[in-house]
Amino acid sequence: MKLTTRILVADDSQPLRDFIVQAITDRGGFTATQARDGAEALEVALADPPDLILIDLQMPRMTGFQVLQALHERKADIPVILMTSHGSEAIAVEVFRQGVKNYLMKPFTADEMFAAIDGALAEVRLRRERDELTRHLTAANEELNRRVKEVDTLYQVGKSVTSMLSKDELMERILDAAFYVIGAEEAALMLLDPETGQLRMERHRQRVAGELHQSARRTAEELAAAAAQKGDATASGAMLYAPLKLGNRAIGALGVSNRVTAKPFSRHDRRLLLALADYAAIALENARLYEDVRQADLAKSEFVSLVAHELRTPMTSIRGYADMLVKGAVGTLTDQQQEFVRTICVNAERMRVLVSDLLDISRIETGQLRLEPKAVQLTDALDRALESTKAQIQARSQHFTTDVPADLPLVCADPDRLEQVLTNLISNAYKYTPEGGRIHIRAWLRDGHVHCAVSDTGIGIAKKDQLRLFTKFFRSDEEAVRRESGTGLGLCIVKNLVELQGGEIRVESQPGAGTTFTFTIPIAAA
Repeated sequence: MKLTTRILVADDSQPLRDFIVQAITDRGGFTATQARDGAEALEVALADPPDLILIDLQMPRMTGFQVLQALHERKADIPVILMTSHGSEAIAVEVFRQGVKNYLMKPFTADEMFAAIDGALAEVRLRRERDELTRHLTAANEELNRRVKEVDTLYQVGKSVTSMLSKDELMERILDAAFYVIGAEEAALMLLDPETGQLRMERHRQRVAGELHQSARRTAEELAAAAAQKGDATASGAMLYAPLKLGNRAIGALGVSNRVTAKPFSRHDRRLLLALADYAAIALENARLYEDVRQADLAKSEFVSLVAHELRTPMTSIRGYADMLVKGAVGTLTDQQQEFVRTICVNAERMRVLVSDLLDISRIETGQLRLEPKAVQLTDALDRALESTKAQIQARSQHFTTDVPADLPLVCADPDRLEQVLTNLISNAYKYTPEGGRIHIRAWLRDGHVHCAVSDTGIGIAKKDQLRLFTKFFRSDEEAVRRESGTGLGLCIVKNLVELQGGEIRVESQPGAGTTFTFTIPIAAA
């Protein structure tokens, strides 16, 4: 049922009252009561308080201000809009001082009146809602304050626990958390053996020295088994155990005890231990999954490394025999035979690059990539990289420029790997830059690092592709990119090589406007 707003219209002018009542009735959602003077308005307002009063300032028997004062003395909280023919700054100040929500200057339109009515009602409604919320908040504030510190402590402990991935360190941290949150004298962690289905003790520590008093009817093992079986905390005497649950499946139990002082645990301790056990179960499962993934990733990397090594031998034979054919070792080749041999050589080179990249990725992922950092000149590595890419740049009639200060300090880097980074970035630049385009390399010193930027005027990289640019085997779906050969490993290797040498790499690009890769290398110690 839709409620209507009741408005009292108090004015000694019958035509004005008729106008207001008609406008209110036409709009809908309002009902109006009339008063011909101030005294009648006060009587009606006190007998049946309306939702809002529209009252004239100057009326017989009582003025609008006198009515306001009388309502205030009787603590009648009714919003009032004053109507007046004489507007001034002094009147406005007095109006609002008396608690009036708004005032209307005669003559006024229906729209002006409704704007004032809606504003006053909205303000009152919001104020009343605010007061009600304030009462609720005040009632809950003391309880909240009692829990805030405790919840924050539990959260910080839980975050610390769930961020660890080493199982041994994690279990020790879980016991530390039990001591810190519960204040127990002894803590134990038991996990379910997947083969036997029985709980086995993984970690146990007694924090408070002293003789243990067996003050429970059941042993710690029995309590832990009961907690895991029923999925809830179980207590006996000064011992308390909570299940480690993943969904509805228990993977162990976390227990605390006060067997030195025999002090029992409270219901609040029970809730805290259950919450901590939930954190611990998630953390232990994360650690298990992480170890499974790490082992699988290590096996994959070792397999890739083995395959790459095995491919080198047949690739060497293919390239060797192809070279012999090109040199005429078995006689002169026809034009078609020469074209076939050239195709073999090109694809053999692509295979060589792929095998080399696969080996680098494998060594990086398994931690077997050995770097030999030393103090070197960036320009030396740059010269070697340019020498290996000069022919391709010239073949595309591209303009190559550098801006590398001669007084740059030495950098701390593996010279071969630094050359590899530069070669890869320059290769990308010439491959994805049209004929006649420009490639520019510049370097500068800032914040203890040498910064090196490789820029081109090529096809650019879409924003969506930039997010995956340094991931393994990623190649854009753009047709211009697919036309060029590549393994999708180069930039992933570059990023790893830069970071392994203490630097960072970033990319800036706009499709059709070129790309800039910028990497940093720390300067060598004096």
